[in-house]
Amino acid sequence: MSSPQGRAPSNGFQNRLNRVAAQRAPGDAAKPTVEVLPDWKANIKQPVTLIAAGLSGMLAVFIARFLRFHLMGGTLAGDNPDVTMIIDGGIAIACAFLVFHFLNIKGHSFKAAQIVGIVAMIGLMHNFVHAAPGAFGLLFSEAWTEDIVNYSEPGSIYIRGSYIVVLPSADDVADEPEDQALPKVRRMG
Repeated sequence: MSSPQGRAPSNGFQNRLNRVAAQRAPGDAAKPTVEVLPDWKANIKQPVTLIAAGLSGMLAVFIARFLRFHLMGGTLAGDNPDVTMIIDGGIAIACAFLVFHFLNIKGHSFKAAQIVGIVAMIGLMHNFVHAAPGAFGLLFSEAWTEDIVNYSEPGSIYIRGSYIVVLPSADDVADEPEDQALPKVRRMG
């Protein structure tokens, strides 16, 4: 049944809706706005900073070895490889943490990335010497560079005075016998 045509509609329900909206307004205003898509700049900052932390750790090892070479002379391994790795690591950790202190970057994940970069560079720096002997010859000395190239294996990891070959060189791959039978590939159609 409908109301008679002559009567005005009651505003009671609309008034109640307005009162409820007025009561909820402070709570709704306090809620933070939610964005559907996060800002790409905020998402890229963390990985870029972690990569920069790792690279700063690697740079710190390079600086430590550069300083050790020019102040004390010697080779990459030194007289005692364990002591040399500890010295390089200690100097590199000090340099890396000073860099991050001046850049005011904080967090355990960034310090862990620095440590990973330091450990990686201690074990892999000779590979960079193999890749760019001319540049290292200018920075260190030709005799040092030749010593590293002759003594170390390219594509290897240096651990406690030993080189563990991870990537075979092109000469090692070429020495493999070619008479091995290749697997047959069956094609449909």
